[in-house]
Amino acid sequence: MLSAVFKSVYRTLMHQKRYAAINILGLALGVSVFLVMALIVHYEGSYDVSLPHAEQIYQVDEISNVPQQAVEESSYVSFVPFPFLKQDFPEIKAAVYAMQIPLTVRSGEEIGQEKVTLTDKDFFSVFDLNLLVGDKNTALDGPGKVVISQDMARKYFGTTNALGKTVRIDNGKTDAVVSGVLATPPANRTMSFDFIELTPTAWFSQMAFTNWGSGWGTLWVRLVHPQDQARVDEGLKHYVPRHPGNWTAGMIKESFGDGNLELIPLPKVHFHNAAIGEGGNSQSLVHILGLIGCAALATAVINYVNLATSRSVLRAREVAMRKVLGATRGALVLQFMCEALVLVLIAVAISAAMTEMALHWVNAWGGWALWMDWPFILPMLAVVVLVTTIIAGFYPAIVLSGYRPSLVLASSKTPSGGRLESAVRSALVVGQFGFALVLGICTMVMLSQASYIEHMDQGLPRDGLIVIHSLINQDLKPRQKEIITRLAAVPGVTVATRTDIYPHNLVNNMDWVLTGHVDKHNMGYGSATIGYFEALNAHLLAGRFFDTQHGMDYSVTTPDSQAAEWNVIISRRAAKDFGFSTPEQAIGASIHSVFNGTNGHMHHIIGVVEDIQFRSAQSRMPAVVYFGTNDPLDYAGAIIRYNHTPQNVMMDRLKAAWREVAPDAGFSAESVADIFAADAAPDRNRGNLFAIGASVAIGIACLGLYGLSSFYVFRRQQEIGIRKVLGASQKDIIHKLMFDFLKPIFIATLIAWPISLVLMGEWLSLFSNRINLSFRPFVEITFLTFLIAILTIFVQVFRAARQTPSEILSVDR
Repeated sequence: MLSAVFKSVYRTLMHQKRYAAINILGLALGVSVFLVMALIVHYEGSYDVSLPHAEQIYQVDEISNVPQQAVEESSYVSFVPFPFLKQDFPEIKAAVYAMQIPLTVRSGEEIGQEKVTLTDKDFFSVFDLNLLVGDKNTALDGPGKVVISQDMARKYFGTTNALGKTVRIDNGKTDAVVSGVLATPPANRTMSFDFIELTPTAWFSQMAFTNWGSGWGTLWVRLVHPQDQARVDEGLKHYVPRHPGNWTAGMIKESFGDGNLELIPLPKVHFHNAAIGEGGNSQSLVHILGLIGCAALATAVINYVNLATSRSVLRAREVAMRKVLGATRGALVLQFMCEALVLVLIAVAISAAMTEMALHWVNAWGGWALWMDWPFILPMLAVVVLVTTIIAGFYPAIVLSGYRPSLVLASSKTPSGGRLESAVRSALVVGQFGFALVLGICTMVMLSQASYIEHMDQGLPRDGLIVIHSLINQDLKPRQKEIITRLAAVPGVTVATRTDIYPHNLVNNMDWVLTGHVDKHNMGYGSATIGYFEALNAHLLAGRFFDTQHGMDYSVTTPDSQAAEWNVIISRRAAKDFGFSTPEQAIGASIHSVFNGTNGHMHHIIGVVEDIQFRSAQSRMPAVVYFGTNDPLDYAGAIIRYNHTPQNVMMDRLKAAWREVAPDAGFSAESVADIFAADAAPDRNRGNLFAIGASVAIGIACLGLYGLSSFYVFRRQQEIGIRKVLGASQKDIIHKLMFDFLKPIFIATLIAWPISLVLMGEWLSLFSNRINLSFRPFVEITFLTFLIAILTIFVQVFRAARQTPSEILSVDR
């Protein structure tokens, strides 16, 4: 029996090669898109679940709900409550903080600036990470020990067996012995660790441990039972006033309102942090990708079923002859079901190979680390095979096997499913093209938005500008001017300056009040040293820049300095927020800061500059107050303006100069162009992924249209012949057939446009900086789809229209 089935399948494939190829290729493409999207959803949805006891681990967030202000939530918190959490809540098994800061690391000749995690001895009681070598019970039981990752072990020691080796951390001030090497964790983890060591005792007197409002890192707890979360959350309401640290009740009330903390389950942290703007990926985006995968699969299955069932009616005479020769209905049912199963298995096997080949590009575009997770994939493929086989094989197996041979063989025409079947097929085509059009339009809008973000004017030129992050090293603070002087002498450098405000580093915010008014305006602020505005090529809108000839321009380091009065420069957005209708009106006005209910000293506005985007391009352009200073800066960076030199050459020159002036400090730098490109990359890459999905969807739909048009042209040959006999021209026949085939696409367009308009309108509303939603992508994608569809079916229509009535009507259909 099986031998007969396989012979039948083979004959079918050989006899109908074109349709078999269309069927198999269309289904394989759809299943491939589905598998890729399913792997993405699985990858994103399983963040941190592989960590032991993940269901017991919670991130502690700070909630600020000050009256008349928007509620704010942050995962970067003060460590003031850390010593009290276990005391106050018996439900908490362990608590730990993680303060990740860049420090210089050196071993032999290898030196670099690395992310070092300062933490508590109970670290492994919360994060039960795997160690390749070392003992978790003793790895952090005292100072002078450090746990490192596999990558760092290879970088600094050339081997993962680094146990007992010594590494110098923090500019050589601290020698630490490697007490453990971490096994490489899965890529879908929220927290990553390169170096882990205990926090030096001297740090416990710093603001991170004594003052609220200092977001130095993250705070984590491990509960005895996950069911205890609600009880602990209830106890964390109004928790900040219970342990005020160095803050007064009034300061807490002004900054936090009720002073609530909240637990976030570790498996939800990835999506939660994205929702509050602190990393991670949008859960709604992941859901959209999942829906695209399901829709692509549904389109492919519909396409497969449409073609399979439409072609099956051509086998009515074959079925009749088999019955005449003794085949039973059960045997015919098994025959058709097995044929469908074999074809679906071939398509699924091809789709698995296509998926594996595509993952390299998908990972590069999306920043994922996807792999062929067979325990996850195989059950889905089994369901796809089962459902597709049943749906595709049901019609020929049940309906055709029930034909009566006498009626089929006595008729001169092939049996037809009637108007209902035709209407169902048209509806399925409408659904296919509707989905393809929606996805194509949305993709074009997303790519346009990503391109806009990448190339929008952010207030400073991107080329010829480098940021050196390694100046943040606190040990270099007394030598900042010396280092800047050396960097300025590098050939090709036109300006070298230091600052604490540069692209993606606007971290200080404060409330400001215009003198004579009471309204507070929360704005960023930062310090600009000599050459700062020149380096950024800032555009002066009104007033003047800082000048060494004016004593009130350069001196103050921070706005809460004890200095009496100093000059400031503000951005266009700040001038607008203060209520000035033009930049010129702001010149000469005075402002003061407000902190903890206390007014700071008065500062005079001497200039207004064009807005500069120091945060993500997706964010609202920040309002900024600039202070001039010649003093050493905390957490500074260097900005280098250069010209007539390739970027890689300039990087090498700067690194060499850095090695001369700061040989014990690591060098870390990146170009502003790379910073902005990285900022736009996620949206651009997701758009590329959507483009692939849209292309596949349109391709599948057109494959189906090609197969169906061939079938319907064949079925309507006698109609064409009769129309020609009655006087229809070749042009009339082409117009008639083309309209009939394109009508479902017209209907799909009427459905797809309003859906796309609503979806993209909602999506664009999430961006502070966005394109205007025009009808251009709607028209272009629709035109492209119609063009592809016309090219797909025109050859068959033209061939049918050219035949003479005698050629058509002389053949039994």
